[in-house]
Amino acid sequence: MTVRRYCLLLLVSVMLLSLRVAVCGAATTAGTWGPWPKGDAPGTVGVKLVRNLLARKHFAMAHGFSYMESCAGYAAARFTGSLGHKRLLAAVVKRYAVILTRRGRKYIPPPVNVDNSVFGLLPLEIYQQTGLKPYLKLGMRFANAQWNKPIAGKLSPETNYYLDGAFKLAAVQIHAWQITHKQRYARRAIRELLLFIRDFQQPDGLFFHGIKAHVYWGRGDGWMASALTEAVTGLPATMPGYGKIMKSYKAMMAGLLTYQAKDGMWRQVVNDPKAWNESSCTGMFTYALATGVNHGWLHGKKYRTAVKKGWLALCRHLDSKYNVRDVCILTEHANNWGYYLSRPKQTGNLHGQFSMMWAARELCR
Repeated sequence: MTVRRYCLLLLVSVMLLSLRVAVCGAATTAGTWGPWPKGDAPGTVGVKLVRNLLARKHFAMAHGFSYMESCAGYAAARFTGSLGHKRLLAAVVKRYAVILTRRGRKYIPPPVNVDNSVFGLLPLEIYQQTGLKPYLKLGMRFANAQWNKPIAGKLSPETNYYLDGAFKLAAVQIHAWQITHKQRYARRAIRELLLFIRDFQQPDGLFFHGIKAHVYWGRGDGWMASALTEAVTGLPATMPGYGKIMKSYKAMMAGLLTYQAKDGMWRQVVNDPKAWNESSCTGMFTYALATGVNHGWLHGKKYRTAVKKGWLALCRHLDSKYNVRDVCILTEHANNWGYYLSRPKQTGNLHGQFSMMWAARELCR
C-alpha cells in the first residue's frame, strides 16, 4: 500500500468522526482549573507542541524509531484525536503513514525489548482515533510480542526492572485491552504493575529507581506515575488487582504534593531540595495529578493547586519555538545521588515534549 492511499483513507475516516468542540481556553476549563494566563491555555500550548513535533526532521530520514518518537507520536495522536483537531490529527497520521508501507518496514523496531515494543502504542492509538484497521493489526503484533514467551509468574520476557519498563509494558497491554476487551491483556498489565509496586514503592508513595538504585529519580517516578495513571483510567475496576493499583496511585499522588517546589516544578531527584528542576517529570506528574482530579479520585484544593502550578511552571520552561527546556538525558541505574544530579540537561528532548502533551490533553478534558 502507498502512503498516498493511506492518507486518503485517513481523510475519509476523520470525516466520519463525531464533531467535538475542543477549544481548551480560560473559559472552557474555568470550572476546574480557573482562568489561564494569556498564551498558557493547555489547548493552545498543546497545539503548539504538536506542531513542534511535525516540524521536526522525519524519523525515517534519521535513525528509525526510538521509544521517544513512539511516545511523542502517541501523545500527538491522542491529543489531536481526543480534542477533535481533525486537520492536525490528519497531519500527525501522515507523518507516520510510512509505517504501513513496504518501504517503511525497515524503520519499525523489532519487538525484542520494552524500548522497541512500546512502538505498538502509536499504531494502536492511531487506530482508536481513526478506525483504520491496518494500524490495529500492526499495533496488536507488538502487544502480542510482549508476552511471546512469558517468564516466571507469567510476566513479560521484556520485564527489565526499570520504572520506564512498567509504562512501556502496561500501556501497550492496556490499549490492547481497550480495543479487544480480551481479559488477558488487562491481566498482563496488572501483573507487571503489581510487581513494581511490591518491589519499588516506598512508604511515602514514591518509587526507587531500581532494586539497588535507592534514589527517587524524577523521570523514573514520572514513568511510574504515568503507568499507574494509564491503569486506573484504562482498566476495568472489577479486575483482581485493580484496587491495589488504585491504592498505589493515590499514595504516590499524595507523596508528590510533599515534594513539589514552590515554583510548581518537581526536581531531578524528587526529594532533594537542592536538585535542579526537571521538566519531563513535571509534565508526567502534572498529567497524573490532573487525571485524578478530573475523575474525582483526588479531592481538595491542594491537588488542583498543584496541577495548575505544575502546568504554569512548564509553560515558563518553553522557548519561543515550544521546545521544552531542562530535560534530563537518558539515565541508567545508580545508587549514587551525585550521578543523577550531574546528568546533563537538554532543550527540546522528546521526553519533555510528549510528557507536556500528555498533561495538556488531560487539562483539556
